[in-house]
Amino acid sequence: MAVIDFDGEILSRYFKGVHPEMDASYIDAVFCDSSKEKELKRYLSKHFDELLSEDDEEGRNLDHVLYKIHYDINTKLAGSKNRRISALLKWSFRIAGMIILPIVIFWGIKGNLNYNAGKETWVEIKAPAWTRAQFSLPDGTIGWLNSNSSVKYKGNFTNDRQVTLNGEAFFDVFKDKTRPFKVNANEIVVKVLGTRFNIATYDNEKNVEVVLEEGEIEINDSGKLNSLIMRPNDLVSFDKTLKNLSKEVVEPQKYLSWTEGKLAFRNDPLDVIARRLERWYNIDIEINGNVSQDLRLRATFVDESVEQVLYFLKRSLPIEYKIEEGGQVNDGTYSKMKVLISPKTR
Repeated sequence: MAVIDFDGEILSRYFKGVHPEMDASYIDAVFCDSSKEKELKRYLSKHFDELLSEDDEEGRNLDHVLYKIHYDINTKLAGSKNRRISALLKWSFRIAGMIILPIVIFWGIKGNLNYNAGKETWVEIKAPAWTRAQFSLPDGTIGWLNSNSSVKYKGNFTNDRQVTLNGEAFFDVFKDKTRPFKVNANEIVVKVLGTRFNIATYDNEKNVEVVLEEGEIEINDSGKLNSLIMRPNDLVSFDKTLKNLSKEVVEPQKYLSWTEGKLAFRNDPLDVIARRLERWYNIDIEINGNVSQDLRLRATFVDESVEQVLYFLKRSLPIEYKIEEGGQVNDGTYSKMKVLISPKTR
């Protein structure tokens, strides 16, 4: 590969959304050139600092920018078989992850700190749609947030180790026998000392699910009417309608694989598959017609695009699908890709 000069002006145009066709080959080359990594990091860090120094609050809201990135990757580049583009995406995510995640965390913290007397201080960490974010808490606990998830805690966390979770997270809890670690999640409280577990508590799901990989944890509902002790390989589900807890033994790796960038299904029904694909690829899925809910899938996906996954589903199950592309609407926002699933007709 020929040696190329580092041109910040071209990159600046690219990040502002002004990227003429003539810049495409340069962007491709510079992001695939490992020798430019240090210069890119310096440039992106400087760009990050400039964003934080902006006085205009509206200019700080990067949600629309992040959504456009996700939209472009998911709908325009996902099906590409060009190895250089694939390398570009993977390498740029290595750098973008270092920049986007601090922005996400910074604005989560910035938006939730309140210095008014008599009011509590809160810190919130978020993982926007189509992302996964690693985080660490002040006590040494580390973990991962799945797409469209958030975790928040009070400013006195080192004295009172409690977090509130919305979405899905994996926790590797720092052991401290004198201060139990608690997760508040949709009418249940998970209490631990030091352990590794996954918890999923999405608002649009009927159950809250907790899977224990290591250690021991106690689960109580908010009314303290039901309680369970979990041991490794246990899955506990809390039915938000019936208000009851149930327990079974499972393969934890299925529930933890998302932290490694893997999407795993183990004999899952179609409705579960659809909801997980929606969160994973930030799309909408609609199941039409008399599609049997007895359909099950066992598979693991790593780097496959949504189109490749849908094609696999069509080959494995008696279904058909139609993709309705998303795009920019009149108000400047972006609509999601929509997938219509129906029974196979022939």
